[in-house]
Amino acid sequence: MKDFVQWASQPRVRHGLQIALGLLLVWAAVSKIANPTKFLGDVLAYQVPLPRVISRFVAAVLPWVELLCGLLLMAGSWLEAALGLASGLFGTFFFATGQAWFRGLKISCGCFDLKLLGFSADSTVVHFLESPGFAFFRNLFLVSIALWLQGRLATGAARNLDAESKSFTNKALDTAVPSTKKGGGARRR
Repeated sequence: MKDFVQWASQPRVRHGLQIALGLLLVWAAVSKIANPTKFLGDVLAYQVPLPRVISRFVAAVLPWVELLCGLLLMAGSWLEAALGLASGLFGTFFFATGQAWFRGLKISCGCFDLKLLGFSADSTVVHFLESPGFAFFRNLFLVSIALWLQGRLATGAARNLDAESKSFTNKALDTAVPSTKKGGGARRR
């Protein structure tokens, strides 16, 4: 396990996971943006007791939030915000698919358009991959990756901030402590 953690902690592996999450979010967003009526139907199929106007709002806004988040992850911009948003999205999907699976709803999760990969809509593979049970575990896996990346980023940022703080403090002390050599001035180390 220790070897796996060391391997996964390498910058190129973290960057690869970040890109993979970004691509997945962009794929999901484009699938929903391309067919907003179908996605609204998918949202309503979850039978969450919310006013219809909220379901419509979610169906209209969610794909664009996914697209923005995915693009930010792929570009490596605003990573802290993008990973926080990705964690929130995957966590929400985790609970939404979990409640649908628990309630025995026989619905499509509404996540991806698998026809882009060449699958037919009535394929057993598609029904399995879009089932709430499979989506539940997929979202558990994805939220775990996003949270792990977020934690690694926070740890790295804290370490960098601490190093910068120490460097600044040392420079300030160097200029503030008078030299004991003849001629005065600031002492250099």
